[in-house]
Amino acid sequence: MKKVLKITGIIFVCLIVLGNIARIITRPMYENSFAAQVARANRNCPIPVALGNGAVTAIHLENGFLTYYLSYDNPFYNLMSSVDPEKVKDALLMCFLCLNGQGGNQGNVLMDKLVEENCGLKIVISNSAKGKFECYATANEIQSLRKRFELDPHEALYSLLSMSMEAERANLPMQIEEGITMTDFSLDGENIVITAEMDESLYSIDELNKNINAVKNSMIENGVNDADSKALFDMCKVSHTGLVYRYVGNHTHKQCNVVICSDEIRRLVPTPSNVNIQ
Repeated sequence: MKKVLKITGIIFVCLIVLGNIARIITRPMYENSFAAQVARANRNCPIPVALGNGAVTAIHLENGFLTYYLSYDNPFYNLMSSVDPEKVKDALLMCFLCLNGQGGNQGNVLMDKLVEENCGLKIVISNSAKGKFECYATANEIQSLRKRFELDPHEALYSLLSMSMEAERANLPMQIEEGITMTDFSLDGENIVITAEMDESLYSIDELNKNINAVKNSMIENGVNDADSKALFDMCKVSHTGLVYRYVGNHTHKQCNVVICSDEIRRLVPTPSNVNIQ
């Protein structure tokens, strides 16, 4: 199901790129202005993401916005364009709150700094399989959104994941490969569930169940070493969620559930280098 995982390459990028500049801003300022700190962050660009299949190409202060520019190789889809713009703004705030869960209240520090500087936040995806996309929140909107949401970081992560699932489902059904069609992408309790229908004239659900351990081990190996899969596994690790691949026969409706629990992902998948897991 590699093709399924390509569409998750951008979902969690806000958390990662915000974290980069939050760490810079939380350092002692000394003689540096906010503009100088942003310029220093920009000098670190390009910042690779998705195992080199994408990058933060620039970070600038432009027209009253702290603006991130991102570019992804064409196999990666921009799912944010499938979500209501107001929900995208909510998602940006969720990312601030998620940063709080990585120690030092980095999200609050960054929000406070943006409000102090009367500066909004903008993310520009200049290239992806769905083309260009922009989303932004003004300084006033950041203040307003902050008052609306009194969530702890774990609640924020869950809300962000729910929003991501909504975006994923907008692209379904999707043929993954011959005889396998992805039909659902959902958040069930503490697990992300990917459901795929299998053509039983080509595949046997019974055989899949007999070899479930080998299938699971292969998926974990991909989760560590394959760029497409790594994006999803990174998201699971950061959000403390498990992963379930649910294969359903198109005639018998038999199921094979390949379950990779959160503990296994935390233990086996390396932590993204630019995210601090608490």
